[in-house]
Amino acid sequence: MGFLLSKLLPSLLYPLGASLLLQMLALAARRRRWSTPVATAGLVLLVLPSMPLVSRPLVRSLEDQAVALTPAPLPRADVVLVLGGGLRPGGPPRLGVEVNESGDRLLGGVRLLRQQRAPLLLVSGGRVSFTAADPRPPEAVNARRLAEELGVPAAAIRSLDTPRTTAEEASHFAAMARRQGWRSVLLVTSALHLPRATATFRHSLLQQTPAVRVWPVATDFLLEPASASGGVTVGSLLLDLIPDAGSLALSTSVLREWIGLMVYRWRGQA
Repeated sequence: MGFLLSKLLPSLLYPLGASLLLQMLALAARRRRWSTPVATAGLVLLVLPSMPLVSRPLVRSLEDQAVALTPAPLPRADVVLVLGGGLRPGGPPRLGVEVNESGDRLLGGVRLLRQQRAPLLLVSGGRVSFTAADPRPPEAVNARRLAEELGVPAAAIRSLDTPRTTAEEASHFAAMARRQGWRSVLLVTSALHLPRATATFRHSLLQQTPAVRVWPVATDFLLEPASASGGVTVGSLLLDLIPDAGSLALSTSVLREWIGLMVYRWRGQA
């Protein structure tokens, strides 16, 4: 129940959920003096995050942090850890395991292995489901299968197939690193997720296995650097002011990371 609530409650703080709540409140009290300001606030709360002019700086605020966290050149480590969240399970009508927008996580981990940055690939991800008797395997199982399809030897792959959250991944990895005697890890995840993941893993390892060094590696960048985007024109500015669903999704993803980090810090997990 706690895990379910952790997925449901934050939705009320995201732009769409918060906007709908305010609109319903205004509708229920439509004869009250304050109903119009509440409805207006709900509309503004939905429109602003839906504008590219707002969503892009929000995304870059986290992706710039990810760039700063990733060392250059990348050092060698004992293991490459790819966090879960980038795959769709195989089975008809799919031809096999597929990747989603965050699938660059696994591709980036395989690339690091081929560059001989570490001898082992550790894939993570449990089964996140709220249905009964879900037949789908944990994501780590799918990640192992896809990594083998991409040419990684089975002997070079390890898995964590029970963690469902970043905090659980950090805790389970700390215990595994202690058992295996690892002293360093290349932590691979999406750039948007990297600041929270890095803070969580470093905190967990400091508590359990302080000798392990975490080297963050960002993948799955959603935006080009601002310097590579060209100059602003009247046309581009007008387009940036038009709300769209994609920009709302980007703003929501940023808020999810901010809220997640605040909750982890409040719980003493980051």
